[in-house]
Amino acid sequence: MDFVYPPLCLSCQQLLKHGGDFVCPDCWHSIQVAVRGSPLYVETSEKLVSSGVIDDLISLYVFEKEGVFQIIAHNLKYAGVQELGFDLGRRLGKSFVENGICADAIIPVPLHRRKFRERGYNQAELIARGVSEVSQIPVRCDLVRRKKYTKTQSLLTLHERQENMEEAFEFVPFKKSEVRGKKYVVIDDVVTTGSTMIACAAVLRASGALGVIGASAALAE
Repeated sequence: MDFVYPPLCLSCQQLLKHGGDFVCPDCWHSIQVAVRGSPLYVETSEKLVSSGVIDDLISLYVFEKEGVFQIIAHNLKYAGVQELGFDLGRRLGKSFVENGICADAIIPVPLHRRKFRERGYNQAELIARGVSEVSQIPVRCDLVRRKKYTKTQSLLTLHERQENMEEAFEFVPFKKSEVRGKKYVVIDDVVTTGSTMIACAAVLRASGALGVIGASAALAE
């Protein structure tokens, strides 16, 4: 199959040495790293922490329009290249280990069941599985669910994003006793305003979670 359809990098279209890859090492290395202390990192972290439901933020890359990460995100969410989610997760998982991130479980931001049927998978869960593989923190998809079908956040203003996320999530019944006094990581693919992550974390806090850390594969302006 590789002879008939040579494996090419999704970004630069160069021939890949390893057929199981989708992005070449040069393109991975070209993605801007999200550095703690940078204006974008500080601004996003402050938004999340000021909500009162998230204690800290850990992220890996900067989402740049027309950049390599946008190509990766697009292929992950809309082209069905699920392995990219695991790959991003494993890379983020290394950052977890390096920063000493500890938690009782990782909770990927859930999709509404209608959107899950349309896409067939949750990209945040794929990233979470990759993080878990490296960090050994278990993934829990049975605690929080999305009860409200929401518009795509990327097309909305800050105020509209916040309204869009109001009461979007709920706790799964009979699970609250498992949450009290425990620490969690809420994980998403890209954080922009943080509205989605805050709404998800608020459900955990209201159910008795001791602490919540926000995590993402990338930050966006």
